[in-house]
Amino acid sequence: MNRRQFLIAGAGITVAAAAGLELGSRGFDANWDALLEQLHSLQHKELTSSGSWNPSQVFQHLAQSVRGSFQGYPEHKAAWFTHSVGPVALKTFKAAGAMVHPLDEAIPGMPQLDATMPTQQALQTLLQALEQFSQSTSLTPHFAYGVLNHQDYQAAHVMHIRQHLLQIQSS
Repeated sequence: MNRRQFLIAGAGITVAAAAGLELGSRGFDANWDALLEQLHSLQHKELTSSGSWNPSQVFQHLAQSVRGSFQGYPEHKAAWFTHSVGPVALKTFKAAGAMVHPLDEAIPGMPQLDATMPTQQALQTLLQALEQFSQSTSLTPHFAYGVLNHQDYQAAHVMHIRQHLLQIQSS
């Protein structure tokens, strides 16, 4: 995220917080369960996306992000970034209870998203990645935020997935 994107994201977070997207009293643990419920509710439905990626690509991207937390990310931002700007961005997102980032920005070094993969297959891949993350005891540094504990990674995943789900509609 460059300086301009960070500033725009900061403005978006303020809007998100003002819109009532901040955390509830039970924090991200409660949001995790609600998120899983929401994702499961999308199974066996016809889905569309208002963004530049189709729903399958969105779910693949999210699965890549989740898997990166326990399998590793192929590329990382510079060390100065992951020790300064990245952690500040995550703290800002957590304080607002929402993440704002470009929704068609691939994770650096991850495989290209397959626009032809069936949406429900991609959704299952995401659900499996989330289950693996829940059971994971060893986490790798985030490509932008640096070293995170399980709780911070969980918060990052919840906010990341929720932002992308704003583009997904069921018919």
